[in-house]
Amino acid sequence: MKKIFSFAIVCLACLSGQAQLTVRDIFAAAPDSIFPLMTQNNRLDCLDFKENNMQARVRNLLDTYTEMTDLTPFYLRIQMTERSTAQLRLLSASDSIFCLINTYWGPHPDSHITFFRSDWTPLQMDAPQPQVEDFWSPVPDSLRQAAKFTQMSLRDLTLISIDASSGEETLLTYTLQTGELAGEEKRIAQEYTHPLVYRWNGKEFDAENRKDQ
Repeated sequence: MKKIFSFAIVCLACLSGQAQLTVRDIFAAAPDSIFPLMTQNNRLDCLDFKENNMQARVRNLLDTYTEMTDLTPFYLRIQMTERSTAQLRLLSASDSIFCLINTYWGPHPDSHITFFRSDWTPLQMDAPQPQVEDFWSPVPDSLRQAAKFTQMSLRDLTLISIDASSGEETLLTYTLQTGELAGEEKRIAQEYTHPLVYRWNGKEFDAENRKDQ
């Protein structure tokens, strides 16, 4: 009964738009289609367990385990399966805008990001779309040709993982995956590529300036 009452309050807050929402509210009110492996009770149990400093682990509809690993007022992360995660990040509490980041390993992580309003209405917003070259630091002249070939290899299968910040400041960190490379190409890519960080300015994401550029 307590769960049902709590869920009803969250739904009313989402519909009215008057309350300042948290990621907890958004997750509790999510349509079942967003998290198809979890029932509504699964989601509410995870929240209850996490807020009571317990392991937030439940048996999902595949008869495996799903675990909520992180929960703050702005951020939530769930290990959906052994090879997939979901993150929710509130961008603007006043506008009730948030993003959902789904990441899948096959075998290296690749992420997809979508944006919503608090009632889970999709938003047509542009996420940062960096190119392979954007992840590279300057390379010595002696490696310039080799780096060019490495970048061409990465463009053939571009895998990028995305991680959101958990605190008040809204940041997205993009990491170019280099695990598909081998030998000298892999060594060069791991040494001269770096993550890209984007900061939410209230309307869009701005790229952070790097000191080494």
